Amino acid sequence: MQDATFDQIFPTSQRCRSYLHWTPVDVAMRAVALLAPTRCRVLDVGAGVGKLCLIGAANTGATWVGVERDAEMVEIARRAADCMHVEHRTQFLHGDIRSIDWSTFDAFYLFNPFAEILAYGPADALTRREHYAAAIDFVQRELSRSAPGTRVVTYHGFGGEPLSGFDLVHRETAREDELCLWVRCPSR
Repeated sequence: MQDATFDQIFPTSQRCRSYLHWTPVDVAMRAVALLAPTRCRVLDVGAGVGKLCLIGAANTGATWVGVERDAEMVEIARRAADCMHVEHRTQFLHGDIRSIDWSTFDAFYLFNPFAEILAYGPADALTRREHYAAAIDFVQRELSRSAPGTRVVTYHGFGGEPLSGFDLVHRETAREDELCLWVRCPSR
């Protein structure tokens, strides 16, 4: 399915964001296969209108949760889940990543989730950079507490250094960048 076709489920006012901010359908299909080869619980950090979660719920047995700071996008994602009849395997939360219990998830999707902080955050560049760095530090800290076998897929990276305590087990070209699968190592 082409993005323009899939994106018809979203309001016209939001579709212009698809090209730059939303995971393309073909990349999402690969990401969900890497994230959820079995039934599990997946968190999409910075889910936007929920495109990855919707595709994941329609194509896997996993439960997909998206967290997003923009309340309008969360409501759009919920309506799209209802339209696609996947609301029973999706949940969209309006809030900050710090409000989520990360220990309840088996897998995480990070499509450079904090880039918007640098572009659209606080007015002064230093404060934007500090918020960006704090968000990345938080993610690294939470992932360092995850159970062995936890899966993380990054697309366009996530802004930080390679994930400490994770092995990069798969890397493939995805459009103009890479899709990477990281798996939490057993305690060494």
